[in-house]
Amino acid sequence: MQSARRHLNSETFEQQREARESPWLAIFVADWCQPCETLLSRLSSISHESIRDLPVGVVDVDREPTLAERYGVKGTPTMILFVDGEPRLTRVGALSESQLLQVGEECTRH
Repeated sequence: MQSARRHLNSETFEQQREARESPWLAIFVADWCQPCETLLSRLSSISHESIRDLPVGVVDVDREPTLAERYGVKGTPTMILFVDGEPRLTRVGALSESQLLQVGEECTRH
C-alpha cells in the first residue's frame, strides 16, 4: 500500500496533528515549486515499508501561510515528522531516496 496523502488546510492539519499517535509526515509545498514535485514523486515511488505506509499530509504554503509560519517553514519543500502531535524531525529540500529512507528509519524509532 502506498502512503495515504491528504491535502491539509489549517483545520484538517490540526485534526490530523491532534488525532495521530503514530508518526506522520507533513510536507509543506507550493504549486510553483519543482523540487516539491520531485520530492512528492520520490516519496510515491519508494517501496521500503518504513516510509511507504507512513501517512502524509500536504500543506500548500501559499494557501496556508499561517501554518508555514507556525512551524518555521522558510523554504519548500519542507518535511516535518510529527510524533504524538509534536514535530520531531525537519528536513528541507528535495531529499534523495536514501535521505527519505533515513526519515522512515527515524519513524520506526518512535
